[in-house]
Amino acid sequence: MLPHPLLRPGATAAATRTLNIAVGSKNPCKVEAVEAAFASILSSTDPTKTITLNVTGFSAPSLVSDQPMTDSETLLGAKNRASAAANILPNCDFAVGLEGGIVDDEDGIMWCMAWMVVLCPSEVLETRRWGIAKTGAFPLPPLMAALVRKGVELGIADDIVTKREDSKLGGGTVGVLTNEIVSRGKYYEHAIVLAMTKFIQEEVFFKGCEGGIELSDDVVKSFLEGHVK
Repeated sequence: MLPHPLLRPGATAAATRTLNIAVGSKNPCKVEAVEAAFASILSSTDPTKTITLNVTGFSAPSLVSDQPMTDSETLLGAKNRASAAANILPNCDFAVGLEGGIVDDEDGIMWCMAWMVVLCPSEVLETRRWGIAKTGAFPLPPLMAALVRKGVELGIADDIVTKREDSKLGGGTVGVLTNEIVSRGKYYEHAIVLAMTKFIQEEVFFKGCEGGIELSDDVVKSFLEGHVK
């Protein structure tokens, strides 16, 4: 079960190369999360360590509001950051956009989450260029939620409530609410790996697909008939 060619080891131990990753943020927490995620991925796809990792963060615009308030706006922000990072570093192998957002539900609970988007510029087909995944969601304390509804960015609302400074550059809201059991870095890291599934297990992910992600009825039937004994 083969991964994407960019994640496959060299033919020999001497055949080393560098995997260049552009991150659409200079926030140390986000850059470190991307580096940790790709290090974990390469440990599984390149056990002989023929690939070295080079991760660089860039100031990349999200082109959405400073505090995205919907699922779709948050996802768009992550896509825009990944696209911008790829444009800034044209020779990158992957570009990653991370965007945190919040969503109010019908019961008045404000949920915090984030979208991770990975762009592989060398892929021609649009359906194979993008890897997307979402973090788990958790409810915000009522006071933080109320401040956000007043137009305060979540990171600042967090600082006000917890009496910290620049919390969004460290453990973040998820960190303080879980006593760092789930740090902000780990929160992002797992979702980045999930966004990479189509690249980590390319052969499995696209099995039976014709070109992009399309599957014909005949192909599906052939797999079903082959499974039935």
